[in-house]
Amino acid sequence: MSTRNGILAGAGRPGARKLRYAAPVVAAIAGLGFAAAADAALYTGNGATGFGGSIGGASMTVTDDGLGNINFTLNSGSFSGNALVLYLDTKAGGVNDTSTLTDNADGGRTAASGLSGSGRTLATFAPGFGADYALVVEPQFNFAGVFDILNVPSNFNFNQSANFGSAGGNPPYTFSVSRAALGMSATDPLSFEGTLISPSGYRSNETFGASVTTPGTAGDTPNAGFTGTTTFSTADVYAVPEPASAGLLGLGSMVLVFRRRRGA
Repeated sequence: MSTRNGILAGAGRPGARKLRYAAPVVAAIAGLGFAAAADAALYTGNGATGFGGSIGGASMTVTDDGLGNINFTLNSGSFSGNALVLYLDTKAGGVNDTSTLTDNADGGRTAASGLSGSGRTLATFAPGFGADYALVVEPQFNFAGVFDILNVPSNFNFNQSANFGSAGGNPPYTFSVSRAALGMSATDPLSFEGTLISPSGYRSNETFGASVTTPGTAGDTPNAGFTGTTTFSTADVYAVPEPASAGLLGLGSMVLVFRRRRGA
């Protein structure tokens, strides 16, 4: 009787190896639904460097915890003093640009609307994208929160805290949103487009989602400034795999591993 790769290979025990593999395969199949709920996706900035590249050169991981929350981990340079605004498309309707948004009661709301005492900087969204909410991230205030930009465009409702987290005040930054508070089901996809802008309303050319920036004045180049425009051509979309699809994929992987190990 001998062993091969640590597995019993003795004659006269044809069922031995089947039983050794059956338990882990069944356990893995049973856990597929839970594993699918934590599926992660990675998104990158547009490569622009108008404000130094903190967002243009960033990456962001998005996951669903299976408990009704979407979690973000932003690996970026420090952008303290500025705000990352992620416009969220979570349901039918929404605005196609920020021209109707006029709330500038504080820095976060100014960043979301683009309207300041120095003018209007416009964000125009990709075809088919309708923004319902603005997720504003301001590391200098240890803050991330969601504003309802549709309820009253001149007085955004605060929708939810986004649970800002940071190691010692430095990147990576973490934040999360509740699906239910955004009117989303457990499987609805989340579309988003992001812009880096100062709380005084001066917009950079750094975005999540492909975009083209038109400076307000020659002196603003390459940024939009207080009066220029950032026009998105694509949005980033996070979608949780349907449990049935994820289960079939996982099962296929397990069967492949099982067959390989049987033939080892």
